[in-house]
Amino acid sequence: MYTITFYSYKGGVGRTMALVNVAAELTRRGRKVLIVDFDLEAPGISCFKQFSTAEKRAGLVEYVTQYIETAISPCASDYIVEAELPVEGGFQPVWVFPAGANDVGYGAKLSAIDWQLLYERQSGYLFFEDFKQQIESDSRRFDYVLIDSRTGHTDVGGICTRQLADAVALMYFPNAQNISGMEAIVDDIRKSSSEYSRRPDLVFCPSNVPDLDDEDGVLKKMLDEAKSRLKYEKPQCIVRHYNSLSLVDQSIFVIDRPNTKLAKEYRQLTAALVRNNFEDRDGALLALADVRKKLEARNRSNTDNLRPADMPSLSSLTEILEKVSLKHRHDGEISWQVAASYNSLGSLSNELEALNNVLEIGYNVHRALLRRAFNLLSQSRPDEARVDLVATIASPECTVIELRSAIEALKTIDKDWVNVVKSAPSLQKLRPGDVTILTQVLMSDVRALAIANDIISSAIDRSSEEHRDSLLSEELVLVLIACGRFSDAMTALSNGQRSMSDSDSIADVFNYAMAEWGETGIPPRHLLQRVLELNDANGRPTEANYLQCMALSAGALAQFDLARSFVSKARSAVARGTVFSCWTYLFRGRNAMLEDLEQMNSSFQNGLCAPPFLARKITFSSSAYN
Repeated sequence: MYTITFYSYKGGVGRTMALVNVAAELTRRGRKVLIVDFDLEAPGISCFKQFSTAEKRAGLVEYVTQYIETAISPCASDYIVEAELPVEGGFQPVWVFPAGANDVGYGAKLSAIDWQLLYERQSGYLFFEDFKQQIESDSRRFDYVLIDSRTGHTDVGGICTRQLADAVALMYFPNAQNISGMEAIVDDIRKSSSEYSRRPDLVFCPSNVPDLDDEDGVLKKMLDEAKSRLKYEKPQCIVRHYNSLSLVDQSIFVIDRPNTKLAKEYRQLTAALVRNNFEDRDGALLALADVRKKLEARNRSNTDNLRPADMPSLSSLTEILEKVSLKHRHDGEISWQVAASYNSLGSLSNELEALNNVLEIGYNVHRALLRRAFNLLSQSRPDEARVDLVATIASPECTVIELRSAIEALKTIDKDWVNVVKSAPSLQKLRPGDVTILTQVLMSDVRALAIANDIISSAIDRSSEEHRDSLLSEELVLVLIACGRFSDAMTALSNGQRSMSDSDSIADVFNYAMAEWGETGIPPRHLLQRVLELNDANGRPTEANYLQCMALSAGALAQFDLARSFVSKARSAVARGTVFSCWTYLFRGRNAMLEDLEQMNSSFQNGLCAPPFLARKITFSSSAYN
C-alpha cells in the first residue's frame, strides 16, 4: 500500500480534481484505490457524480469522534464506501473514505474535535498509526491510498502530509503568496521526517498555470523562484489552466476526455507519483528508467569533465536498484532493467547476479546469455563466457546484431569459433539486408570465407534484380577473390561489359585487376595503370584501404618508390576498428592491418609484389552449413 497526500496551501489550484483524475488513471491501470477525503472543512470528493455513493455517509469526522468518546479505535473498514468508474467498456471499483455525513450536525461534530488535545493527551499519533494499519490490512488490499488534505497550515494538514503520507503531491499556483506558504509546509515536512522515521517523497506540481505566452518572463521568474525556495530540481509535472465547461460539470478527464491536454498532464502527474512507489511494477520500471537516464547523464558529465551540483550520488542510485530488485525478484523484465543499470554503473558482480536471476526466470534468454558472456569476459572468466556465447549463437531467436556480437566475442577466446558459427540457425533465415552486418566478421578469417560466400550468394539469389542491394554484389566480389574463385569474380564484375578498362569505377577496375591477376598469374598492366589514372582524377581520398590499394597497384607495376609512398600514407591513416585489406582480401583489425602494410613495404623494398591472397584456393562443399 502506498499513500499519497494531495496538498495545496491555497484553494483554487485544482487539487481535488487532480486527485480524482489520478485515482481514475490508477484504477484504469488495474490498481485498487482508496480515496480518503481529509478536507473536512470543505469536503469535495462526494460532489463528483462517480462518488455520489459516499454522500451523506459517515466518515472521518464520525470515526475520530467515536474514538474520542470511547478511547477505542473503530473499525475503519466500516466507513469505506465502494463506488465505480467506467473503464474501457466496463466498470471498475474504487473506494472512498468520506469526510463525514455532512448533515445538520456535521459542523458541530467537526468543531468539537480538538486536534491538538487529541495528539497531546489522547494518543492521537497511535490512533492514526492504527488507522493506517487497519487500511493496509483491509481485505480489499488497496494498492494506493489517495488523501485529499485541507489547505493552509493546520493540524489536519500535518497528519496528512507528515504522518500518513509516503508521498506528497504539492500543488501550488506560482505566485508569491502560494510559494511563501508552501515553503513553510515543505520545510516542516522535511524537518519532521526523523520524527516519523520516514521522509515522504515530495512531488512538486505547479497547477492552474496560465497557458499563455510569457513574453516578459513573469511566469518563468515565479517558477524559478519556487524552484529555489522550495529546493527542488524541476517540477515533476505542470498542470496548466484549462478552459472547459467539463470542469464545471466535474468530469474526470482521463476517462471522459482522455485525449485532451489536461488528461495528458494528469497522466504525467500519475507517472511522477507512481515512480516513487517501488512496489508498483509501473513505478519500478519508471524508477529504473530514471536511474538509467541519470547514469547516462553522469557518464556524459565524466566524459566532458563536468559534474552538475545536483547530480545524484552513486550510492543513492544503487540504493534504488537494490530496493527495486528486492521487491521484484521474480519479474524478468525488471531484473533485466536492473542488470542494465548495474552495467552502466560498472558494477559487474551485481550485474551478474541480476542476469543470473533473469536466466533463472527464463526471460529474454538469448540476450541475457550474451550480456552475461560479456560480463564474464570482463571478469576474465573465458571458459564460462564461451558456454554462454555458444548458447547465444545456437539460439533461433538470436538477431543478426546479437549474432555478430557473439561471434566477435567468441573469436577472441575460441580458435574453433568457425565450427560453432557454421551451425547457427540464424544464418538460415537472414534477410538480404542483414547479410552485410555479418560479412566483415566472417571475412576476417580464411576458415569462415565459405560461410560468407554462402550467405551472400543466398541473399543475392533471393533478391530480385530490381531490388538487389549493390553492397551485396560488391561483397560477393570480395569474397570470391578472397576464396580464389577469380574467374567467378571477373564474371560478376564484368556484367556483360566488353572492356573493364573503360569503367570509371576505381573499385571495380581494381578488383577486376586482382581477379585477373589471380586467374592468369600475370598482373594486368593496362588495368593497374587505369587504377592510378583514376586516382589522379578522383582527388586522391585518404582512407587506409584506398591508399593500400593504390600501393598494391603501383607495386604490381614495379613502381616501388610510389608504392612505398602510398604504404606510408596508408599506415598513418589506419584508425581503430575494422578495415578491409587488399593484401590479404580479409577484413582486419588495426594491428593486423598495420602488419599487412609492413609486409607490403618489405616486399616492395625487395623489388617484389606477391599478395598472399593470390595463392589461396578454397574448395566449397555443397553447403557451408554442413
